[in-house]
This record gives sequence, C-alpha cells and structure tokens, in this order.
Amino acid sequence: MKYFNFCGRHPVALVRQLPDGSTLLAWLVFLAGSLSAQPGRSTRANRSAGESLSPLSTPIQLLLANNKQVQAAEKAYQAATASIRAKGKLPDPMIEGVGFVQPIETRNGPTELQIMLGQKIPLWGKLRRQRQIAEEQAAIAALNLRHSQVEVVWQMRTAWEDYLRLERSLQILKSYREELNSFRSNALAQYSTGGGITQHPILKLQIEISLIESKINSLQSDLQSRNNDLVALFDGKFEAQLFAAQRTPMPPTEAVDFWLAQARELNPGYRKSLLELEIASLQHELARRKNYPDLLAGVTYSFIGPDGAGTAPALGKDAMGVKVGLNIPLWFGKNRARVQSAELMVASKDELAQETWNRLENGVRSTLHALHEIEETYLIYGGQLIGESEQMLASAFSAYETGKISFLDVLDSQRMVVRVRLEFESVEARRRIVSAKLLKATGATQYEEDLKNEN
Repeated sequence: MKYFNFCGRHPVALVRQLPDGSTLLAWLVFLAGSLSAQPGRSTRANRSAGESLSPLSTPIQLLLANNKQVQAAEKAYQAATASIRAKGKLPDPMIEGVGFVQPIETRNGPTELQIMLGQKIPLWGKLRRQRQIAEEQAAIAALNLRHSQVEVVWQMRTAWEDYLRLERSLQILKSYREELNSFRSNALAQYSTGGGITQHPILKLQIEISLIESKINSLQSDLQSRNNDLVALFDGKFEAQLFAAQRTPMPPTEAVDFWLAQARELNPGYRKSLLELEIASLQHELARRKNYPDLLAGVTYSFIGPDGAGTAPALGKDAMGVKVGLNIPLWFGKNRARVQSAELMVASKDELAQETWNRLENGVRSTLHALHEIEETYLIYGGQLIGESEQMLASAFSAYETGKISFLDVLDSQRMVVRVRLEFESVEARRRIVSAKLLKATGATQYEEDLKNEN
C-alpha cells in the first residue's frame, strides 16, 4: 500500500495511489506547467537558487497550518494510524485460579489449588483481515483530512475572491463619488453665478451622491464580513497582504474527460467511498471466517498438598499440564445472519460508491459548463463592454462641451460606465470562484510542482 503526499505542509494528507499512474502523471505535468505560467511562481531549481515561494502558496500553507477544522482532521488521522498497532494482535491471555473448598484427594496427595493460563488464537486469517480493516480506516481518515484541506482552501478562495470584488467595487464607487462631488461643486458655482438655469442638476447630483453613499456603506459592511470569514479560517492570523493581490488561477477547461479522470483518481469523497467498499468486503470475509472455530491453548499447574498431617510435601508431586481446545460456533442461525448482514453491507457500499461518482461526474460537468459560460461573459465585458462604455463617456463629454447634450446626459453615461465596471468585477469574481470549484471537485488545493517527483 503506497501513498503520495498531496500537500506541501502536511505529510499526513494522503491519497491512495492507483496502479495505473499514466493519467495522474499527465495531471502532474499539467499542474507543473500551469504553475510555471503563473507570475512570480518558481520551479524547484529556481527555489534552490534563492527565489521565494509564490504569493499564493504562502496563504494556503498558513491556512492549513492554523485552520482548526484541518487540525482536528489531522488529529483524527493520527488517532486512526495509532489504532493500527492495536489491531490484528492476539487477544489478551487469560489467567485463572481454582481453589477447592475441600481438597481433592489424589494418589500423590490432596489437590489444593490450580492455576491456569490460556490464550485464544484466532485462525483462518482473522487477525490479518482485522489489521487490513484498520489500515483502510486509517486511509479513510487520511482522505477525511484531505477533504478538510480541500474544503477550507475552497472556502478561503471563495471568501478572498469576494473580498477582492468588494474592495475593487468600493474603489470604483469612491472614485465615482469624488467625480460626482466635483460635478456638484461646478453646478453650484454655475448656479450661484447665474450660469445654471435651474437647481435640477444639483438636486439630481445630490440624490446620486446619497445613493452611492448608501451602496458604499453596504459594500463596506459586506467587506468586513468577508474579512471576518477569512480571519476565522486563518484562526486570527489573516492579513490581506499575504495574498499580494493574487487570484485563483484559471485552469484549462477544454477536456471534460481529463477533469473526470482527475476527479476519479483524486477526489477524496469518491476515494473514500471505494475504501468503504473495500472495508465492507473485508468485513464480509471476516464474518464468514467467524463461522470457523479458533484454537484455545494454555497450561495448568496443580498444587498438591502433603500426604498426611505434619508431613512435608514430597518433591515433584505438583503437576503441570497442557490444555488445547476449540471454540464451537454452534449457533448456525446467528452465523448465517452475520454473514447475510455483511453481504448486504457490501451491496450497499457498492451502490453508494456508484452514487458518489454519479454526483461527482455531474458536478464536474456542471462546473465546466458554468465556467464556459462565465468565460464568454467575461470576454464580452473585458473585450467589448468596458471599452465601448468608456468610448461612450468620452463622446458624451465631447458633445457636452459643444453644447449638443445636457449635463444630465453626461451623468447618465457616467453612471453606465460605473455599472459596467461593477458588473465586470462581479463577473471576474464568479469566474475565479467557479475555477476554484473545479479544483475542489478534483481534490486539489493548489498548483504544487513537488507532485511531479512523487512515485
């Protein structure tokens, strides 16, 4: 049974290695290639030459080192590993003593006391299967740890992307508020000197400023909530500077079969369902073997008293014996019920494994579909709408300076630009969150180049 490390900080984060490693090798090569394309990310050789880790790896390592959910799962894994040493061992020996109310007279003298030491020796591979079950349970605990790591990294990335969206949206609104205040000052100056015909532009600017203030207050509240979420995930050790404004990397989305293969091999939930099926099969074998007898072996020692009153016991009269026995699984109804229950449990775990894969496959396909759609929307905003809205605003200013349109038309154009920019930030955040969801479905936490050196 071999395992490979899937996390730089925690050596206990284990995932079962499949016999066929070709697909896994392709995944590792992809991860290494994607990693090298990220700004500031260094290879193992560059790191040895003195380059620092990427900005994104530091918060993930800090998260896994401090998050309480991960620490609890790690302790549970350590407990499951320690329990292996107690499984597959012989039962504790049993010692018995028999004292007679009235000594039993024998040819050598009265038997006064017997001491017996016995040991049950399970046969038919029962101990071996008990140890195998414990090993599989430890592997499940490792996958639970891996699941916790993947889950908290997903929560961190979701909160961080939303944090960036709120922060950048606040910057856009604050800049817009400054422009509105500048417009309002100009409008007031024009009105005070008789250049403004009515107070309508001033009042409309004041209303717009109030609405923007309300949105800013709401976004600041949401930003504080996201900050609190991140602080809780990091157990109080979160600082925005850790990320250096890095965002979730965008993985390739073309090959559906590739992502399904990675999810089948690496997703901790699916791997756990397969291990539970293996445990059920081992328990079925163990239940069948409990229908066979076990060996009972031991020794007895009998203390022989003196032949008569006042006579010392003769040397060599105490007796030692050897006892051998078998326990008899006689109750056939109970034995059949035990085996039948184990068989049904195997069937149940097999169905659950298939259901887990069906849900996982559907999740991967849905995430890829959503990522394709959000990518198209992102291209529309980034490559078209932002440029067109800025061009529209520039044209509105030109028309306003020549007196072709009113100031209120310029304000409408400005409001449209701000709305497009805010929508673009929302699209960008959703795009990154969906990509993080795809990594979560495969059981990945980060692009870790050290994986390519694992066997």
